[in-house]
Amino acid sequence: MVEKEGKMKKRLKRFLSMVLIIITILALFAQSAFAISQKLLEEIDKTNEQIMKEVEKTQEKAEKEALKDNKSEEEFEEYLDKLIEKLIEKTEKRADKLIKKAAKEDVELEKTYQEFVIYDRVVQIDPFYAH
Repeated sequence: MVEKEGKMKKRLKRFLSMVLIIITILALFAQSAFAISQKLLEEIDKTNEQIMKEVEKTQEKAEKEALKDNKSEEEFEEYLDKLIEKLIEKTEKRADKLIKKAAKEDVELEKTYQEFVIYDRVVQIDPFYAH
């Protein structure tokens, strides 16, 4: 009986040692994965801020130009077209750059478009959200 208890204690010690080793290894991998994710989340936040600033600047430019009232309706529409086109190009470029950066870290980002109003037009722009 005493011999069985000694064997059980040895087995239990081995088992607990293995569990401890496995937990340690998992914790190390989890920390490095979390660091990558945190860095990427910060990059997403930074890109979102830049995109939102671009949207705000474009909204302000459109409103200022409308208040000037020095263009015909057709000229103003053309101005808005160019302004919105430039905004979409900038934001798409930033979004694509971030998607490529995330892919290098084996993270897949998707574009999620939101509607914004630029003067009297509704435009879909892509700020990111971590899914």
